[in-house]
Amino acid sequence: MKNVYSILLALALMVAVTPKLKAEDTGEGIQFTHATWAEVIAKAKSENKIIFADCYTTWCGPCKMLSKQVFPQKEVGDYFNANFVNVKIDCEKGEGIDLKNKFGVSAFPTMLFIDPSNEKVLHRVVGFRPAEELIKEAKGAPAEAKRAEALAVAYNKNKKDLKTVEDYLSYLVKVSDPKAEEVALHYLKMVPKTDWHKKEYFWLMARYVKDPFSKEAAYFYKNKAKFLEANGFQGEYFESGMYYSYAGKLTEVSTKDEFNQKKFDKLIKLMETNEFDRIDNVKDYTNRALLISVGDYAGYMDVVEEKFAKGLASNPKYYAESGFNLLNRLQDCEDKAIYERAAKLLDDAVETQMNAEELDMFSLSIAYRDSYDYLTKAGITGERLAVAKAMNDLFVNMVPKHRKLLDKTHKEAQKAKEEGNTGGRAIPAMKMGGY
Repeated sequence: MKNVYSILLALALMVAVTPKLKAEDTGEGIQFTHATWAEVIAKAKSENKIIFADCYTTWCGPCKMLSKQVFPQKEVGDYFNANFVNVKIDCEKGEGIDLKNKFGVSAFPTMLFIDPSNEKVLHRVVGFRPAEELIKEAKGAPAEAKRAEALAVAYNKNKKDLKTVEDYLSYLVKVSDPKAEEVALHYLKMVPKTDWHKKEYFWLMARYVKDPFSKEAAYFYKNKAKFLEANGFQGEYFESGMYYSYAGKLTEVSTKDEFNQKKFDKLIKLMETNEFDRIDNVKDYTNRALLISVGDYAGYMDVVEEKFAKGLASNPKYYAESGFNLLNRLQDCEDKAIYERAAKLLDDAVETQMNAEELDMFSLSIAYRDSYDYLTKAGITGERLAVAKAMNDLFVNMVPKHRKLLDKTHKEAQKAKEEGNTGGRAIPAMKMGGY
């Protein structure tokens, strides 16, 4: 394994010192405004332009692909710079947290086209888009806004008409509009409960029914066998998803004293009544989420270090498969000592992978990528940082080689979706309304 390590390091150092021109270095792409939201609004009004907002997180893979592979392209920059005031919003930092809630962003990346006069979202695009498709979405934003308004007017006038509700819901689902939850619950009330277990309706429950104490959830518990028979593990995932979602909401507090223990105890009792077999997992998740919410990063790392010790002992790929999610929660931490502890865990992950019977390059690349990040935040320099950076650069520079393949795969998937060959979930409106 030491020989493998030496070869990898040599390759990494060769890549690190080789001159290269990345798309993001050309300066021809989208020019993003670095300003407060109030300043962005003022700028858009003065220039009589719509706002284009890229809502992202630091851990989001597709977000990084957009930033490195799409936004820097000249044709993208030419169109967006001429027609929009462009801004990036980190949805987990500063005012980005409030803007995320304000505009109902729940998935990443989400790209918003916003009218600065009233801050109304004219159109939203969720997920990665190649350059050609992103420009097409941007050009169609005004028309999409008019269509959305027409569907909303029709819905508000006639909420009892199934076809009208289906058409509006289909559009909202397509663009991941937060209003979809309200309309989906209304739609389910129009459908016989006895049909809720069917795939064409159940996926709406799975996505939008989040309250484990709701009437919809109660019907699920009562008829669980029928739901599980029709939907398999997705039915189980729906149930656990409600529990985790509810517990997560309870942890959104500033101090531990604000945590509503009575509501959490009520949730525990409900899970016991429903014979849910992962109650301890929910308790563990809630404890970790609460530690992060109140800023007790030292206590959080105590828990994480214990999990890493157990995880790496049984699975060399532990970090790439699940451990990384634990460290991702540190994004708001400013304590270098915490990042030093995180970097030590990454050292353990790398060493475990190097000593494994089979070297998994993907797992190793993920560990090195994050190791460099945590070492930098910890203020650690010298050979340890240099090695991590060299290895990180090696894997980062492999990504562009796969760009054409990724674009091709995406286009093929989109074409299949348009032709109805994906076999994905749909409500009748998705076919009837042509969305």
